[in-house]
Amino acid sequence: MSSLGMVGDIANSALSAQRYGIDVTSHNIANVNTAGYTRQDPIYESKVAGSSNGLLLGRGVDVATIRRISDQFIENQLMQQKSDLSSSKEMENYMSVLEGVFNEDSQTSISSMMANFWNMWQDISNNPSGFPERNSLYEYSAELSSQFNSLDSNMGQIKTNLTNSITSGTEEINRITGEIAKINELIVGTENSGSANDLRDKLGERLSQLSEYIDIKAFEQENGSITVVTARGCVLVNGNSSNDLALGGANGIRVVWQGSGGAATDITDYIKKGKLGGWLDMRDQILSKYQLDLDSLAKEFAWSVNRQHSQGVGLNALSSVTGTYSATATDKALSTADSGLEYYSKINNGSFKLWVYDSTGAVVGGGATNINIGAATTLDDLKSAIDAVANINAAITIDNTITINADSGFTFAFSDDTSNALAALGINTFFSGSSAGDISVNSSIGSDINNIAAARVGNDGTFAYGDNTNAIAISNLQNATIPISIWTCDRINGNSEGSVTASLEDYYHSMAGSIGTVSAKISNNSSFNQTMVNSLSSIRDGISAVSLDEEMTNLIKYQHAYAAAAKLINTADEMLNTLLSTKS
Repeated sequence: MSSLGMVGDIANSALSAQRYGIDVTSHNIANVNTAGYTRQDPIYESKVAGSSNGLLLGRGVDVATIRRISDQFIENQLMQQKSDLSSSKEMENYMSVLEGVFNEDSQTSISSMMANFWNMWQDISNNPSGFPERNSLYEYSAELSSQFNSLDSNMGQIKTNLTNSITSGTEEINRITGEIAKINELIVGTENSGSANDLRDKLGERLSQLSEYIDIKAFEQENGSITVVTARGCVLVNGNSSNDLALGGANGIRVVWQGSGGAATDITDYIKKGKLGGWLDMRDQILSKYQLDLDSLAKEFAWSVNRQHSQGVGLNALSSVTGTYSATATDKALSTADSGLEYYSKINNGSFKLWVYDSTGAVVGGGATNINIGAATTLDDLKSAIDAVANINAAITIDNTITINADSGFTFAFSDDTSNALAALGINTFFSGSSAGDISVNSSIGSDINNIAAARVGNDGTFAYGDNTNAIAISNLQNATIPISIWTCDRINGNSEGSVTASLEDYYHSMAGSIGTVSAKISNNSSFNQTMVNSLSSIRDGISAVSLDEEMTNLIKYQHAYAAAAKLINTADEMLNTLLSTKS
């Protein structure tokens, strides 16, 4: 009887084990289209042998566990590659927008408009007193300034959109880490009595989603929960608790990790992957560089034209002029940063000539007054020097700009400025502003286009309607090479300012070409990362994905094994009946 009982026990264990196999196979088939599902497989092991009539005989089969078929190394590699892909994809999207802003095929591109700007100065030189030429130059210069403003505004909008994306990204990260913490708690509770395979699939899917937003590392603890850390070793998830990310810092645009007890750590410059890394690279490195480079171009463009224009004269001498650049301190040397002048570094030790004319146009005083600019000259000093000239009054406005007025019946003009002080203060200049966002045509030109300084004052103080020397000098700036700042932006090491010597147009062409080169590089990285993700996904699917053909084979295998186990029970029952009939 004992041997027959053993046969029955073995048969029962076999039936139960093969039923588990059918159950697991059914579960696999049911989840063939479930995202993140990992194929499961029952692991069988023979029961400990038992003694019977002095022999050790097998006692059947047990299902040791239900195993998830996965390769953690491949899973980690795929997660990291998806993080890289998400980063490059987001950068690729925004680079397409940036390239659209710098559309060189358009007639309103900066390069086209700058070329036309110089041509219009050539037109002025051909007819210095012509109203149509002067009006066209003024109108076109206003459009050119507006195009600079528009580029700056569009780039600013891209930056705002990137910050908004970062904000929504941190909110999504917080949602996912909160879910991971809850799944951790469920896994710990479930695995006290068995395997939590489906929960681990959900955990893996959430980790994959999280890696698409930010670079992470995950570690399994002894209790089966997962600890997730990100940049600078900041813990996002530990057991059933999670720590949030938020935007903070001085301007509210930095990514800050919020730890327990109110601790806060800025991790912005250490996030390298995922959508968040792509957005930050785009905002704080790529876009910032081109914003700074565009400002450098606008600054030098305005300066080059203004420096030459300030030494010329329009169709009439001036009766009043107010500088467009203000100082922050009128008692500090003009050529130092303490003065607060935007172009303080352009000011040299030198002088400029101030000519005064009476109502007949004759030079007053027998010649010009030299206004000297030294290393220690302040705005207060300059105001006093100009104010000391007969029939001229100088004052400093509430905005710390200098204003110069002639007495009634008198006018004045400037020439021979070796100090660059006139242009640095915005006196008799063509443009105002010093960046792409604020460059515009000087309001004095807008109010009277006769103030366009196409001529120069001669050595005797005279000037003529047909004089075009200053207009030619300005048009020749098109091919002049000058030092222009060029920027390198690095989120970790900070921004650094270099310099190149080039013409204004060549600088812009190089800048626009650089945008195309960077865009192509990012697109290539995106394509490479997509190929790697596809390759790793294929490897992962070959290991972990459900194959219906394979599951159908397993189903037949378990079905036949189940039928054989049932046959074994029938056999044991027949043996028992035979034994009972023999005894009767």
